[in-house]
Amino acid sequence: MILVVEIKERLLVLKKHEDVCYSICLYMLQCEAMACEAAKAALYNLMKCDSFFVEDSPTKSILLRKESMKCALQLVKLKS
Repeated sequence: MILVVEIKERLLVLKKHEDVCYSICLYMLQCEAMACEAAKAALYNLMKCDSFFVEDSPTKSILLRKESMKCALQLVKLKS
């Protein structure tokens, strides 16, 4: 179980990646509302991913991009 202190630390890290995550989702979905929904899902999934928080910066960027795209595509699949 993740401690409250660790959750706050993870949120601070994720906050730094929020704009990039949303931008990727917006580029893929071309809809602000859907991009917001996909970005929230991606950031939530990353919050639970222990490996994201121990990786170096380039690897974090790759994981962020993959999760953002995955969530955007899942949303398209759900909406169609």
